[in-house]
Amino acid sequence: MNTALRRIPFRSLRSKLALLLILAAAIPIVLIGYISYRWIYIVQTEKIETEWVEKAERERDELERKLEELARVSQLLDVEGGIGREVVRFISSGDSYERSMLYRDITDSIANVNFSNPNLGAMFFYAPQLEEPLLFPNLTGPISFSLEVLTPFYKQKAFTYYGPHFSKAEERDGEPVFSLLRKLDYGQGKFLYAYIETGIGGLESLFETEPRGDSGRAFPVYHALVGPDGRVVYGNFRAETEIVGQPFRQPAGQYQTFRAEGRHGWTLYQLIPRSDYDREMNKWLKQFALFASLSLLAGISLAWLIWRMVYRPIRIINREISRFSYNQTPAKTAATGLPEFDRILDNFQAMGRRIAELILDIEDKEKRRGQLEVEKLLVQINPHFLHNTLNTIQWLARIQGQANIATLVSVFTRVLHYNLGKKTIIVTVREEADAVRDYIELQNIRYDHIFNVRLDIGEDALDIPIPRFILQPLVENALYHGFDGDEVGAIDVTISREDRTLLLQVSDNGKGIPDDKLADMLEASGDRKSGLGIGLRYVKQMLSVYYGEEATLTMESAPSEGTRVTIRLPDEMKGGDRHGQDQSADRG
Repeated sequence: MNTALRRIPFRSLRSKLALLLILAAAIPIVLIGYISYRWIYIVQTEKIETEWVEKAERERDELERKLEELARVSQLLDVEGGIGREVVRFISSGDSYERSMLYRDITDSIANVNFSNPNLGAMFFYAPQLEEPLLFPNLTGPISFSLEVLTPFYKQKAFTYYGPHFSKAEERDGEPVFSLLRKLDYGQGKFLYAYIETGIGGLESLFETEPRGDSGRAFPVYHALVGPDGRVVYGNFRAETEIVGQPFRQPAGQYQTFRAEGRHGWTLYQLIPRSDYDREMNKWLKQFALFASLSLLAGISLAWLIWRMVYRPIRIINREISRFSYNQTPAKTAATGLPEFDRILDNFQAMGRRIAELILDIEDKEKRRGQLEVEKLLVQINPHFLHNTLNTIQWLARIQGQANIATLVSVFTRVLHYNLGKKTIIVTVREEADAVRDYIELQNIRYDHIFNVRLDIGEDALDIPIPRFILQPLVENALYHGFDGDEVGAIDVTISREDRTLLLQVSDNGKGIPDDKLADMLEASGDRKSGLGIGLRYVKQMLSVYYGEEATLTMESAPSEGTRVTIRLPDEMKGGDRHGQDQSADRG
């Protein structure tokens, strides 16, 4: 065993001191670095995320405004009170003069709408039943239009939004736009469409893969526009043919994604490559690693100097301690060169002897005081118990026959032997439970079986050692003080083992205890006239002697709801005289 211990790394004081000094230099660097990293990471991340979420929301709001602008302009083209009414008259009229006048008026109105909305692109009416379906375009160049080639963005009643797509006007070929197609029904199954485009002014970043000049970031930002059905209508983070029309799935681990949802169920995504998103943080980490390495090297150098300065006095102290372990006679103390260590060596022997004497004296006094308190409380409890029992025997001898007296005496003998017998004060849960059963039987004989006491004890708790006579006082309090007069109640005794803890509970459904009396009992003063607090004081003293602060005793009570006393203690005793005799057996 000793050979194995000698082989343990860093076992010597010298190696441990060197290790601790190195750790003392390294740990602050690591902790400061970790805290700095966490703080900078949180601040940086929150700043970046807030910035990009706001950017996505601004782009969403701008797109919402453009779509709303399309809807507002379409109102001017409606057949009910708008330009569309004149267009319907133009289509229906057979008079050349009237058609000429209508054509002029409609063209002027279209020009006015186009002038008051400079962001608009191509705008015209579309009547698929006519030989020339495109009517009154606002642009002079050719227009290539077909309903079949448009991919819907989303629909809202008679409105169908498209985009982004390239403008249908050849003079604006290659310019991205959003568009609206509104169906205009003018009766008897006849209808035409109003088609309107709007430019991407304010949304240029939606179509860029490189940062704008005011962004301040040298990495690309990609976008995806997803319709209410979850399918991609536009995206530039992959080839368009791979994603448009497909359900949107965020690329796992490749991008940092930010989103903003529109009012009509569509969603705008911003996707930043993860490597670019983390570039700034990685740059900080590299700088920190460099400075941390330099700081650690300097710390190790200082630790080595401290070790050289401190190790010699420690070695002298260690030699003196070794000598003191087998020779307590005074000896001339070697000088360490440091006044603090010299004073430690001068006083070491005197302090060691004095401390040992004080510890032994305190332990002896505490042990004797605890035992005397236990003896004192036992003397208070047992005369009261013996008096009631002898009265019962006398009453039974006078009223009943010999069989009852024999049973009573038999049970009483067992209880008396358990309480006053000359045996170890440490018993098992099984023995304590058997004594409680005898006590309950004794009381039922005395009161003609009016007590309903149930014991529920876990099998794994039966052989756990506990101090004797800590359960019966709790049951006795419940029997005598839990119920009024001839009231018949129930008392439950539960003992269970939970992990490394033994749980003992005694609960009744009686009248309960007032709050002031309950507080008095818990403060160990108790009701001395009624005996209600004597048993509790005894139990608390036993727990204090044998378990110290590891055991707890709690009481819960409410008027007309009963009382529950709970003892929670470890399944191993760490205090008191575990194997000594019960000195209270000879108290008479």
